[in-house]
Amino acid sequence: MRIFRRLIGVSALSIISALAIGMVPAGAENIKMKLHTFGAPRQPETKWIFEPLDAEFQQHSNGTLSFQTYFGMALGGKAQDLIAQAENGVVEMSYTLPAYTAGRFPVLTGLELPFIGYTGEVMSQAAWDWYEKYAHSEFKNLKLISLNAIDVGVLHTTKTPVRKMADLEGLKIRVAGRYIGMAVQSLGGVPVQMPLPDVYESLSRGQTQGMMIPWMITVPFKLAEVTRHHTDVPIYNSLLMIVMNMNTWNKLDSTQKKAVETSTGKEYAKRYGKLWDEGAEPGRKIARDRGNEFIHLSADEEKRWHEAAKAAHAAWIEDMNDRGHDGKQMFADLLSLIGKYKK
Repeated sequence: MRIFRRLIGVSALSIISALAIGMVPAGAENIKMKLHTFGAPRQPETKWIFEPLDAEFQQHSNGTLSFQTYFGMALGGKAQDLIAQAENGVVEMSYTLPAYTAGRFPVLTGLELPFIGYTGEVMSQAAWDWYEKYAHSEFKNLKLISLNAIDVGVLHTTKTPVRKMADLEGLKIRVAGRYIGMAVQSLGGVPVQMPLPDVYESLSRGQTQGMMIPWMITVPFKLAEVTRHHTDVPIYNSLLMIVMNMNTWNKLDSTQKKAVETSTGKEYAKRYGKLWDEGAEPGRKIARDRGNEFIHLSADEEKRWHEAAKAAHAAWIEDMNDRGHDGKQMFADLLSLIGKYKK
C-alpha cells in the first residue's frame, strides 16, 4: 500500500507541475534534458525516480526545467558508456551504477564492499555523507543529481544449492562490480561481470550458474524463473546514481539550480533507498510461489564467508593507499558512517 500511495503522490505532483507551467517568469529559458539509462520502462525506477523527479523539477522551476527518459540505451552505446556520455555532453543526464564504469569511482564504490552493508535506507544516507567527505573528488566533471543504495544483494543459483563455501567452488556467478567479484573469488566462485539485461539469458543457457543480485531486481527481470536456490544472506549493496553534464548544470539559471537541489539530496536518497527495501519482499514471494528453495547459512558458516571476504576489504584499502589516501582510516570512517545510520 505504501508504494501505491507514493504513486498517487506522483500523479498529484504532475498536476501541480502542469499548473506551474502557466506561471513561467518572463525571459526564463525552457530547458528539456535527455536522461539516458540502461534499464527498461518496466523497471521500478520509472515510477519511483524518473517520473516524480521530472515532476519535481518542473514544479520547483515554475515549469522551465524538465527531462525525457530514454530507456534501454536507446541513444546508443553500452551501459558502461553512460558516464562518458554525460561527461562529453552526448546526453544531459545519465542513470547508471558506478560499478558499471570500472575504475572510474574507486572511492565511491567502497560502499559496495562485501559484508559491510545494511538496508538501502541506511546505506543511501551513508552514501551521501561518504560522497561529501571523500568521493566528491570523483565528480569534478559531473554534477551528482541523485545517489542511493538499493536493497541488499544475496546469492541466487540455478541448479546448485549453496549451503557452504565449498558449494560455490567453480560456479560462474554474475556480479555488478570489482569488489563483490573479489568476494566471489575468495569464496571459491568465478566472478562474471555483465549488465542486468543480459543476466536472464546467461543463466537460462547455463553460461553462468548464479548471480549476486538484490531481491527487488529479480522482479522486473523475472530472474526467479531461471534460479531455483536462494542463499538468503545479506552480502552487499549496489549504488545507483543520476549524473548531469557540468556544462548543462552551469547553463541553468538560479531558479532551475535550486529546483534540482530542492528535489534531491540525502532525504531523497533515504526515501528511495527505503522503497527498494520495501520492494524486496515481492521478489521473495515470487520465488516462494514458484517453490524455489530458500537457504540460510549457519552462524559459523556465515562467519567463514565474512572472513574470506576480508580480502576484498584489504584490496580496497591498498588501492586507496596507492592513490595517496589513508586507506585504513577511510575504511574505518566508512564503517563508522554506516554504523551511525544503523542506530
